[in-house]
Amino acid sequence: MRKITFAITTILIFVPLFMLAYKVQVLNISLIPQMVEDVWNFHMSMRPKGEQRTFSYPIPKSAPGIKLTDDKIKSRDMEVFIDESSDSRIATWTAKEPFKRKLTFSGRIDLKPLVYKNIPKDFSDSYPKGLDIFLKVPDLLPEDVAAISLLENAILEGTEDKTSLVRKIYYYVEEEIQRNTAIKTIHETLNTGKGSPLIKAKLFNIMVRRKGIPSRIVVQVRMPNVQQQLAKKKSRFTFANEVFLSNRWVPIDTNRGYFAERPDSVLVIHHNYDEVEKLISRRNASYTIQIERAKINKYNKTEFKKTILRSDSFFSKFSLYRLPLPLQAMFTTILLIPLGTLVLSLARNIIGIPTFGIFTPILLTLFFKETSFGFGLVFFMIVVLIGIGERYVLDKFYLLAVPRLSIILTLVILLMITYTVTANDVSFISQNHLAFFPIVIVTTNIERLSIMITEEGIINTLKTLLGTLMIAILGFSLYTIPELEMFMFSNPELLFTVMGLLILIGKYKGYRLSEFIRFRDLVRQKKKLEAK
Repeated sequence: MRKITFAITTILIFVPLFMLAYKVQVLNISLIPQMVEDVWNFHMSMRPKGEQRTFSYPIPKSAPGIKLTDDKIKSRDMEVFIDESSDSRIATWTAKEPFKRKLTFSGRIDLKPLVYKNIPKDFSDSYPKGLDIFLKVPDLLPEDVAAISLLENAILEGTEDKTSLVRKIYYYVEEEIQRNTAIKTIHETLNTGKGSPLIKAKLFNIMVRRKGIPSRIVVQVRMPNVQQQLAKKKSRFTFANEVFLSNRWVPIDTNRGYFAERPDSVLVIHHNYDEVEKLISRRNASYTIQIERAKINKYNKTEFKKTILRSDSFFSKFSLYRLPLPLQAMFTTILLIPLGTLVLSLARNIIGIPTFGIFTPILLTLFFKETSFGFGLVFFMIVVLIGIGERYVLDKFYLLAVPRLSIILTLVILLMITYTVTANDVSFISQNHLAFFPIVIVTTNIERLSIMITEEGIINTLKTLLGTLMIAILGFSLYTIPELEMFMFSNPELLFTVMGLLILIGKYKGYRLSEFIRFRDLVRQKKKLEAK
């Protein structure tokens, strides 16, 4: 029998673990969905200078890798026109009087990395209409033209396809031109080998256009890191490039070292610096950009579901992600109940913590989950006090169990009415905690509390009550871990592992930890006798 139990327990515990390893190593499926983290609250304010009555400024726009939602433009007492004729947006405010206050734009930005892999060789000589402006080379000093020609002869062979040309120019500007914000002209950069981010972007732009390849400078903003957010550091415009290769605009950043890639830490404000150069000039307006990570605790379940279905495996056919969303929400909670029973079993059978029955701590955990921990704990303690008080009062009437419990339920309903009336009058008290199922959970425990007071006394009852609360709080702490919820929901086969662990706990027949403390005096006396 022991061998059969050992075999069953081993299978229950380790088979689900092997299934997890198979998912990760063979099917390349992560154990939980990825968190949606790259969502930002974006706020930009502009203050026009001078006596302007019409003011234009670039604002973000949804594009590949950029999703803009909840965008708002402050337009009180003003007319606002948004030009979306290109792949960027420019907002224009018009007022009857010169602008006296700041103009604002805000929105929520969801960023995704943009990567183009294996760009094919490009030998094209003609481009779509409208790209001629991105081939025009700006006027340069004769000595600068000569210096750039020397550079081209040094780094280019002259027989490369356009993709290879762009890559070689990128490597030169990114590696050889050192970043120095004080250098702000092409002439100084060619003489010193240093340049600001804008000048490096301009030099790359010029060299690419001289080879007949459309190129443009991109105005963008970098998302702040944790230290910058804590310091509330304001963001500023920075610059990169885009090159038209293989019939699409390819992002290139010579300042941060990205070729054919835009990370999810960059937000493009406008795709053509030449168009907005005067608009974003400090002479035209001052601006302030504030960016903070949106507090969204959300998993990308949609993409995870697609990954599972694409695997076309056993897991895809029995995945809980196939269920409707309401059922998914229900099972997200239900699948943690076995973990709560595992904690309860450890507490009762190994540690020796007393509780009211088997499922009372689990029901209390669901009560805290359904309401909130603060409200649930306070409400539970109030109901417990009512239960203790009614025992001493109603004992004088010698009532039967059902009428007694009905009176307690009536008192709980009166408590609900009192809470609701108070919450309606006091603004900081929420009414969102009230629900039928949690109230019933708490009420049904009162009769058991009364019976235990009669049988074992108030001290032992309070110890059991404290143990029940401890287990309920431990169980509730599991529900506060979103990663654990998603882990169990994404891998429900782990319930077999929980069953195997419960079998091991159930087979334990030794002393509990609390009993070593309880009988420590007897242990000491036994040791003394053995010593004699």
